[in-house]
Amino acid sequence: MAKQKIDKDRKIFEDVFDSLTVRTLEKLKSKKHFAAISGIIKSGKEGQVFNAIQDDDTQVAVKIYMIETSSFQNMQDYIKGDRRFFSIGKNKKKLVYAWCAKEYRNLKKAYEVGVSVPNPIAFLGNILIMELVSDNGQPAKHLAKTELDNPKQMFDMVLSEMKKFYFDAGLVHADLSEFNIIVRDGKPIIIDVGQSVLLNHPMAKQFQRRDVENIVNFFNKHKLDIDSEEILNEFEK
Repeated sequence: MAKQKIDKDRKIFEDVFDSLTVRTLEKLKSKKHFAAISGIIKSGKEGQVFNAIQDDDTQVAVKIYMIETSSFQNMQDYIKGDRRFFSIGKNKKKLVYAWCAKEYRNLKKAYEVGVSVPNPIAFLGNILIMELVSDNGQPAKHLAKTELDNPKQMFDMVLSEMKKFYFDAGLVHADLSEFNIIVRDGKPIIIDVGQSVLLNHPMAKQFQRRDVENIVNFFNKHKLDIDSEEILNEFEK
C-alpha cells in the first residue's frame, strides 16, 4: 500500500530544500523511517511539518527545520544555559541541528515518563520524525481551535500534563500556549518542545511563569476564574 502513495520526487524537494536537507531526507528514507511524503501539515518560516507514511502504512510526521530562515537569536536564547548543548557556539547550521536534537531528546524524555507528547522516532541533521497525532483520520486540532464542552475538565487535564512535564520529565516547555497543545479524543497532547529547557536552566522559572500565565489566560477566556499565582505555587511543591 505504501508504494502506491504519491511520493515527492527529488526534483520537488530540491525546489524547496537545500541539497543537504534533501540528502538527509534520503538517508532517513533509506533507513525505513518513512517510505513516502504524502502532504504538508504546517508550513512556517522556521520549519515545515509533513505527513508521511511508512512501509506498513503507519502515518508519521516529518518535521524539517529551515537552516537559512530560522531565527538564530530566538534559538540561541533557549540553547544558552542548557548543559546538554554547551559547545554549539554561533554556527547557524550547528545551532539548528542542536535544536532538532534537543526537540528529539525532550520528546523522548517526556514520552518515557508518560507525558502526552508525540512519540519520537528518529532525527538526523535538521529533520525530526515522530508519531503523527491524528484525530478521526485528520491531524489533531490545536486546543485554540477545539470547541470545549467542559473547559474546567480540559484545564485540569492540561495542568496534569504540565505537572508531569515539570516534575517527572524535569522540563519546562518555555513556549506553552493553546497553539502548542493539540487534542485527540478529547485529551490534550503537548507539542513543539524544541525550546523546552531543563529545570536548572537559568531562565526556567521565568519560562514556567509565562507558560502558566498563557494557559490560565486562555482558560479564563472560557469563563473560568483561575489564579495564575495559585497554579504557580503548585509547581513549588
